[in-house]
Amino acid sequence: MSFSIQETSASFTKLKETLSGDIVRPGDEGYEYGIARWSDSSVKQAAYVVFPKTNEDVAEAIKFAREQGLELAVCGGGHSFSGSSSTEGGLSIHLGKYINYARCDPEKRLLYVGGGATWEVVDRVGMEHGLATVAGSVNLTGVGGLALGGGYGWLTGRHGMTVDNIVQLTVVLATGEIVTANEKEHPDLFWGCRGGGGNFGVVTEFVLKAHPQRPTVFVTYLLYTIDKLESVLNAIGEWEKNPGPDEGLHWGCIRVLPGMQPGTPTLLVIFFYNGEAAEGRKAARMFYDAGPMVEKAMEELPYVKLNSLQNESDAQGGRKYVKGLPNRSRPPVEAIQAVLQAQEEVIKSHPSLIHSGILFEASPKQAVVAVPLEATAYAGRGTGAQGILFSFYKDPALDDVVRDGVRQWANIMTEKTPAA
Repeated sequence: MSFSIQETSASFTKLKETLSGDIVRPGDEGYEYGIARWSDSSVKQAAYVVFPKTNEDVAEAIKFAREQGLELAVCGGGHSFSGSSSTEGGLSIHLGKYINYARCDPEKRLLYVGGGATWEVVDRVGMEHGLATVAGSVNLTGVGGLALGGGYGWLTGRHGMTVDNIVQLTVVLATGEIVTANEKEHPDLFWGCRGGGGNFGVVTEFVLKAHPQRPTVFVTYLLYTIDKLESVLNAIGEWEKNPGPDEGLHWGCIRVLPGMQPGTPTLLVIFFYNGEAAEGRKAARMFYDAGPMVEKAMEELPYVKLNSLQNESDAQGGRKYVKGLPNRSRPPVEAIQAVLQAQEEVIKSHPSLIHSGILFEASPKQAVVAVPLEATAYAGRGTGAQGILFSFYKDPALDDVVRDGVRQWANIMTEKTPAA
């Protein structure tokens, strides 16, 4: 389908006059903000960026993209690893500028969340009423990607996945129709959006269950020298036998930590307990027995700050490549050692790739597997951990090296670590 410059210009002018929000093109004020993403490697030069204020704005943007034959991308928080929230030469609907609210109904215990909101807003608004939902563990990220893709968080052990806490969605379809999706209205769409991703339509509002949440929690960061690898893995195995629903665990091996000599692989364990510090330390006993060299404990951390702890290390900017390892069993020592060796080989040739590592999120899964597999479109329910391999860097010339390297590391882990 082709259009003359005059036809496109006339359609653009009409859209601009119709929108209550904004539309920008390259060179316009606000354009660079509109195409910026968490990873610079996901930035693409859209022909148009629409900042909608209403569902009707979203519908008009979709109509314009369809009529002009433009690729359409939707940006909530802009943290897509794959760059799917961006488009080269197409139209990007950026929800984050205006549709970024959260409000709480404490009587119904519900959170109403705009499609462009971040988890920071959700956590803050919920805790004003002593309520919380299953949020992402890095709260500068957007709600939409996590919620539509599945969603694990520190509260998963008690309340399941984010998709299990979605009560209702407002969705703008490809036709421009604005619909409400829940168990009674458009139930097939509601099923598909919960775990099936964002291609069923543009979700402009999430309604999420909100649960009573104590004001403070216990979190400790434990660091170990790499020679403690077997001991730490054994401790993880012991914990995995009977984790409590109010516990959570992140662990991994990284080379760049504040106050540490860059380059030396260091084991990191982050232990969470939704309760008093003394009980949390008892629950984490096996990790203390493994002999950490450093501990940074937060005995009465305000819950509202919990999901901000990893923001600094996951801040926007620079180039990032991340490969997921869904639902894996605890890896054997040999798997971690093989990945570390493969990373060393890449870093020797390209020292700037030192910010590479592996991380696992090992939430208790009782509440996750209690939901029938067929209840939502999310297909990854199981008892295993969710892992990522990553490399953060700055030089675009290293894109191919990083992509090939991270994929190789992921293949090593997949071959040496069975699915759970």
